[in-house]
Amino acid sequence: MGYVYSGLWFIMAVVLFAKFRKESKMVYVLGAYFAFLGVWWLADQLTSADMLHGTFGWILRGVSLAAVVISGVIYYFEKLRKTGQPASDDTSESAELGTQEG
Repeated sequence: MGYVYSGLWFIMAVVLFAKFRKESKMVYVLGAYFAFLGVWWLADQLTSADMLHGTFGWILRGVSLAAVVISGVIYYFEKLRKTGQPASDDTSESAELGTQEG
């Protein structure tokens, strides 16, 4: 079953790099992360080492956390660049509208 997951991660990486590379810089981070996951799951199947538990599992979790944090930072700055305002200002706009009416 691990080969299916490995193939899925590789397919996702190829689709991201081939189809969506012009969308955002975040696509490169996620594509590299999916390629890493494909290699990781394939190594889990081909070697006797348990790559999903113990020390290797914590390494996988650390890389996953780094991918999420880097993607979030890229998303935030791209949203900031597009709108010219921080992404969290959506709620302050509705609050301003409420004070103008009253």
